[in-house]
Amino acid sequence: MQDATNDPLTQEERERIRLIRLGNLQAAQNAQPKQETLQSTASTSVSVSSTSLSSSPTTLRPTTLAKPVNAVKSDQVSPKPASPLTPKQPALTFEAWQNEALSRILLVSLNENAPAPMLFLSDLAQELAKEKEPLAISQASLDRVLVGRMSVDPNETSDDHLLDRGQLRFTLFDYLLDCWKRLETVKLQTSRATTLSENVIEERIQSLNASKSLLVSYAGLVLQMPDMFPQIQSLTLLGASQLVERLFSDQDTPSGVPTDFLRDISVRFKEDGLENIIQPLVAGISAKAKIVTILTDWRTPFRALATLARVPAIAAVIPQVATWNPTNATARQMEIVSALGPFFKISGFCFDDPSVAELFGTGLRRNKADNVGAFNSIRGTIHNIHTSLFQIVNDIIRSGPEAREKMLSYFYSVLSKNERRAQMQIDRATVSGDGFIYNMTEILMQFCNPFMDNHHSKVDKVLNTFFKGKAKIDIGKETRICASKELADEYSADASPQAINFISEIFFLTLGFHHIGVSRMYVDYKRFIKDFYEVKDQYERLKEQESAGQLSAENSLLIKRYETQLEKMLTYRLSLESQIMDPIILTHSFQFYNLVMAWLLRMVDPAHVYPRSLIKLPLPTKPSDDFATLPEYIIEDIVEYFLFVLRHSPEIVGSSTLDELITFTMVFLITPGYIKNPYLKAKLAEILFYMTLPYRGQRNDDTLGIKLNTHPMALQCLVPAIMNFYVEVENTGRSSQFYDKFNIRYNISQILKFVWTNSIHRDMVRTESQKSESFVRFVNLLMNDTTYLLDEGLTKLCEIHSIETEMDDKETWEAQTPQHQQERDGALRTAQRQASSYIALGNETVNMLSYLTEVIKEPFLAAEIVDRLASMLDYNLVILVGDRMSTLKVKNPDEYRFQPRILLSDIIAIYLNLDCQAFIAALARDDRSYSASIFHKASKILEGRNLKNADEIDKLRRLVRKVEDVRKQGERDEEELGEIPDEFLDPLLYSLMEDPVLLPTSNISIDRSTIKSHLLSDTTDPFNRMPLTIGDVIDNVELREKIQAWKVSQKSSRRQHQAEPMETD
Repeated sequence: MQDATNDPLTQEERERIRLIRLGNLQAAQNAQPKQETLQSTASTSVSVSSTSLSSSPTTLRPTTLAKPVNAVKSDQVSPKPASPLTPKQPALTFEAWQNEALSRILLVSLNENAPAPMLFLSDLAQELAKEKEPLAISQASLDRVLVGRMSVDPNETSDDHLLDRGQLRFTLFDYLLDCWKRLETVKLQTSRATTLSENVIEERIQSLNASKSLLVSYAGLVLQMPDMFPQIQSLTLLGASQLVERLFSDQDTPSGVPTDFLRDISVRFKEDGLENIIQPLVAGISAKAKIVTILTDWRTPFRALATLARVPAIAAVIPQVATWNPTNATARQMEIVSALGPFFKISGFCFDDPSVAELFGTGLRRNKADNVGAFNSIRGTIHNIHTSLFQIVNDIIRSGPEAREKMLSYFYSVLSKNERRAQMQIDRATVSGDGFIYNMTEILMQFCNPFMDNHHSKVDKVLNTFFKGKAKIDIGKETRICASKELADEYSADASPQAINFISEIFFLTLGFHHIGVSRMYVDYKRFIKDFYEVKDQYERLKEQESAGQLSAENSLLIKRYETQLEKMLTYRLSLESQIMDPIILTHSFQFYNLVMAWLLRMVDPAHVYPRSLIKLPLPTKPSDDFATLPEYIIEDIVEYFLFVLRHSPEIVGSSTLDELITFTMVFLITPGYIKNPYLKAKLAEILFYMTLPYRGQRNDDTLGIKLNTHPMALQCLVPAIMNFYVEVENTGRSSQFYDKFNIRYNISQILKFVWTNSIHRDMVRTESQKSESFVRFVNLLMNDTTYLLDEGLTKLCEIHSIETEMDDKETWEAQTPQHQQERDGALRTAQRQASSYIALGNETVNMLSYLTEVIKEPFLAAEIVDRLASMLDYNLVILVGDRMSTLKVKNPDEYRFQPRILLSDIIAIYLNLDCQAFIAALARDDRSYSASIFHKASKILEGRNLKNADEIDKLRRLVRKVEDVRKQGERDEEELGEIPDEFLDPLLYSLMEDPVLLPTSNISIDRSTIKSHLLSDTTDPFNRMPLTIGDVIDNVELREKIQAWKVSQKSSRRQHQAEPMETD
């Protein structure tokens, strides 16, 4: 991100530059297919085999030719010419043709009278004359001719016998390459001749192939030893640098290098110093790649390297260069000093390349169409880069096993050096950039394509024991899915050798790069967006003060700083979204993570046949060591990906069956012990929650959650899984567990609410309710949450009401000190934020109680539950319709999701659903909050607001009358019993015990319902904190009988006393 504060350009100038750059980027992107076509045409336009028949031996000077290239058989070079009906004899003899052809190819002559541009080799002509050899160029004399031509000093001006000095202005490599091109032309023309016999053509082709091998040999030697012969004095760098510059040109241009020439070089020098030729080429091309960006000519170095890699022998040598995988380089340095680093470094992230920011314009209000155009241009360019990178890497990997191993080692090295990228807080200077890792991740995903089919037919090829022993990816510091440290250490210490196939290597590398790359970017984006909106809120509050004329001079400067900061943040956001929200990249990750989930499910499947057949539950109590010792980040990255996509791009997964995702979430939510981290399981529930939200429109049925009502695994497991997890998250082991559980349970409540209309899911809830102990725990926690959330939420509303009332008194408010105003304003915002959260969560828990009690009653009427439930309902009813109702009135209740009518209706529905003797008795025992007058007031509100129909209101009134009757009877019973002995009183509630039990460790008697209620939240003896379960308590039969006898005695005495005549005076 660039600092706009010192920018000398005007807004209009910056916009004009941005549009020019964007136009150039788009034009270059559109030109890519055409360039690729030209490259493909050029590579095949003069296609001939690089191997040739063995030429006749030639006499070589010690410092020239090391060995000739094997000649190509003529039938491998080109198609045989069509045989004429009557082949003619050639006009020239073979010797004459050879002299004429080689003279044209080499542009030299042994004839003093040869026409321009032939170069007369006078010294060689004199030597041949003395030897009484014919003054003609032949295969036998070719080596001497070439040496003679290359020995001519182009800087010597006294050689007036030279017929044409123009060709001497070129370097020897350029000369030899041009000779090679002319020879290929002659060869093509010869092979197509229709007037010559096949024997004549064959003879000439063999001669040309032998000549070509000599040209290739000298060309390679000149590249390695440019001082071997005299060269023209110029500023042109000699040696391999000459070939680098030619590689930057298109192959079909005079300055380009045909692929066939490179292939010939590779064949000739494969075992004779090819790496010495290729190393400076790679270095030169990499140097060019270091200075390009997506806005400049990045294609030139990519095309040059791709041209080299297209030749298998050269591709095999590229990983042998000294800079291939520098061991001492840091993660950041790998982008620059490694051979492929500059190619992977090119980035569409403005944090890596500030020039990218120019594509997004300036200001706080960006045009949406401009942003879309910038997105499309950047994404299109990055896709082209990925295509080129994959072609290069694929050619290297396919060139041979050694090159493949070195390519994989390079990926492993980059992954290892960047392990810190997975941390929450990192110093970016110590790790590779986002673009570098992002590009590598996508290239690896393209290698996964062959085994990412919809049926996961090759999932069995992925090694389950990859991390066993000394793995290629070090996970020693990583948290494991569910293994103890001892098991993890033992597993890593296994020294058994194992062969790792290519599919497994690519699979685990892709996992690793996702972990340090896009998975971390998803988390960073979430954190960044939170910071972005906090800054934006601060800025908008200051702008409101400015509009109201209440802004101080100090805050005026602060607004400018906020504007600058927001502009930078907005540009960074757009840049980040252009990459991590790219539909193509997200789709590739979706396919990959489907494969990962299928692999994990196959591991835990007892039959190990998934996905060929459905996984059978329940799973074994203990998972395999292979699964337990896997790094936890595998599952963490899966859930982070799906949460990101479901929040921001749900259409990516909208057309899929989501079989893997639903099966994965169901299996690991319902199976205890397989995922140790409860927050990972919570994210699985969060994924299901996001599936229930509309994503293409506002229709409630337009959700991915519809699949939860049809998928067999969801119909079987969803309800028991989420209800068990609702209880499980009560204790997560973290200091923040008390507050974390509310968000987790909110997601669960939304899932249950969504599937409640499905009769199969409702039947599953009924089935779960038959498990009395576990379901009662669920109900207990549901009540605890409701009590806390509504109490906190309504209290915060009262606080908001108080502060708003204070602020509305303008005269008093303006008389307050600025510090007091600021403190109260801060308190208001805090209360607003908390009220919104608490009330939203509270609404859902009350609503869940409402629809659950409609079909399930018994667990809510359990002795340890019913009194607390009645008290909670009565307390909240008093707040909603009693005298405190006026303190809940706030200016914007919808902001806090406060809907008192709906809340009142749900609470009344619970009363009506539980209208039975046990519940009525519990209401009657509530001396703290129950009041018949409150119910009468509630009835009037329900009737006046049309919240309940007449029958429901009448039923509520009858319920109140029943409660009143029971209360009166209770008063009479209490009067009959009189004062209760202390030994009969419950030690916690101080009420008469009905079913006393003895606690074994503290030896204290307590009512069974009281201790059961206590144990629902705390599994210890309340008097000495020793561990305790309901199964440990002992029936105190003796005390129970004493209480019953006392009650009978008291009632009998009371009746007898009432029957005695009253004494009168």
